[in-house]
Amino acid sequence: MDINDDALRALWQRQQPPSGLADAMARKTQRHRRVEKVRRVIEVALTVAGVALLTWPVADGKLSPGQWLLIPFFSVFLVASWTILLRQQTEQRIAAHEPVSVYASVRKLQLRNRLRHLKLAHTSALALSGYALVSLIACHLFSAAEWQHAAHRLAAWAIAWMVGTWWLVSRQRVVIRQEYRRIARLGAND
Repeated sequence: MDINDDALRALWQRQQPPSGLADAMARKTQRHRRVEKVRRVIEVALTVAGVALLTWPVADGKLSPGQWLLIPFFSVFLVASWTILLRQQTEQRIAAHEPVSVYASVRKLQLRNRLRHLKLAHTSALALSGYALVSLIACHLFSAAEWQHAAHRLAAWAIAWMVGTWWLVSRQRVVIRQEYRRIARLGAND
């Protein structure tokens, strides 16, 4: 059986999608965008709430050593990370009726952006671990036992955060790279 790729491609491109498909896809895309916006707003609100709670003094009007150790991370690093993430909103729309080469190039750009976000998450976990290590060393050299206990808690949380981030990033990176390779082959075959 002889199958001509050009004839199959021409037949495929002549096929018309079902009539209600465009409306259904538009509704699904709009719903997805709304969910993404709500998720971003919730994440930013949680970050701001974390900063507010950490900077709120305890009953005696002073900040605890644990708060002092976490304030730099939450108030500087997370704000910088969110600024970078929110400025990278370059996700482009993918039109289903575009040629395969256009779809492939736009989708590869989206996947590269997702890989960049994963790298940012990994870098932030490394920065938190480095900050926790510096805090632990400084507190053991120059501070009282209360500060040392707070530095140990910070180090434990940083290690847990690093392990969780590493696990999530490594899993997602594999999936994204596989899709990227498939899309690259799709674009090359066009």
